[in-house]
Amino acid sequence: MASVLTTTVQYQTINNYGAWVKAWQDHRQSGYESILLTGDQESLMAWLLNRDNGDILALHHRVELSTKLGPPPSHFGIEETLMSEHWLARDWSELGWEISDPSSARGKGLFIYPLGPVRADVSESLLYQLIVMGDEIVHVRLKNGFKHRHVREIVRGRTVQEAMPVVSVFTMTSTVHHSLAMALAVENAWGIDIPLAVNVTRTLMAELERTMSHLGDLAALAVSTGLPVPQMQYLHLKEQVLRVNYGLFGHRYMKGAIIPGGVTTALWSEDPRLSEAQGVIEQVLHQSTRIAHDLEHTTSFLDRLHGAGVVPKSTLETVRPVGPVGRATGLEIDVRLIRPYGAYHDLKPKTYTLASADSYARFRIRTQELRQSLTLVLELLTRWDPSLVPRITQHQERVDFLPKQPWGIGLVEAPRGLLAYGVRLNQDTGRIAHLSVATPSQRNWMAYAPAMANGNILQDFPIIDASFSLSVAGLDG
Repeated sequence: MASVLTTTVQYQTINNYGAWVKAWQDHRQSGYESILLTGDQESLMAWLLNRDNGDILALHHRVELSTKLGPPPSHFGIEETLMSEHWLARDWSELGWEISDPSSARGKGLFIYPLGPVRADVSESLLYQLIVMGDEIVHVRLKNGFKHRHVREIVRGRTVQEAMPVVSVFTMTSTVHHSLAMALAVENAWGIDIPLAVNVTRTLMAELERTMSHLGDLAALAVSTGLPVPQMQYLHLKEQVLRVNYGLFGHRYMKGAIIPGGVTTALWSEDPRLSEAQGVIEQVLHQSTRIAHDLEHTTSFLDRLHGAGVVPKSTLETVRPVGPVGRATGLEIDVRLIRPYGAYHDLKPKTYTLASADSYARFRIRTQELRQSLTLVLELLTRWDPSLVPRITQHQERVDFLPKQPWGIGLVEAPRGLLAYGVRLNQDTGRIAHLSVATPSQRNWMAYAPAMANGNILQDFPIIDASFSLSVAGLDG
């Protein structure tokens, strides 16, 4: 089974900027999903995914430099177009991407309730400014960038081998999916095939990561309503999955396990004890189902979630959130089904959706997806034969490939939703000329503020925040 993108990638060049914007708008209204913005000093590219057949359309616009605007920045990532005032930023809202109004809310009786950027526990650095009248949240401003790591700039000019350790830690909660998206993009540019055993291994890692991510998110949601017992129960199950990861792949978060061309086996155990891992996963499935059932019958939990943090319809139409957040609004966007990769061609997981768009819907979607991921892990463990996986160490990686095409695109369904990598490789050296990344958190943060300031009170804040479960590292990468 090959991981090379076999569906059509169509390139369309539009010289006029206004016509380019109009083409993007038209395609978004006719079955296409915006997945990635990328650009350099000479051109801009908008990548769109056809929701019906998985084909990708790349709308290309050659930039004509303007002395009034000045030269464009060295690259356009999603975060530049949404979160800053860089070149052309005023126009990007026309493309269907908007953030909350950064202007100040004014009025008698309003109070700014600041939170962060340093917060409790392991929360990431983000400044919340909740503008309230009494207890009601009437406006939300977010300020990020306190730990911006410039991943895209760091890897530019490096070999693929040198770039992978940097990419893998874009956000450690999704290290497998970031590595996989980058690997798929590079393999797409290289034009190489991936063995079936490697695809099964990669998919097993991906579903294990989705499992531990959802367990952590559900734990945070439980404690946000004042229920530490289910929180500890979920965290205990997450620890069990982390130990399975270590037993199978030699690292609790499977860091650096996926590389372009294959997987790294240097840390693998000589005796992975598959039957023992299968027994642990079966127990996690049974116990997590029981915890979710108990929460569904806990009135104090349900009362806090129902109707809290509803994503407004206007936000859905412009931002179109992805992952569990999007599926909790009725949007059926799952890359594993629209554009299958790895072993998903055969597995074909189900897509669960709800339409209420509130914290309860986001809770329900995660419990259903957790149960499905654990079931997929059990199935993959029965298919997985470690002896069939090529034993590749980090010192044996293939680094001598030259690209068959300059651009490569990699799409995966990360735990938080659609994750896209676009990489342009130097045709002569194979080194990375440009990297663009669109994380699900970058996109879903745009829906966070409108949902928070939508008839909620301060006491709802921790619950809504936990139900979104977004990554600041995914925004500041």
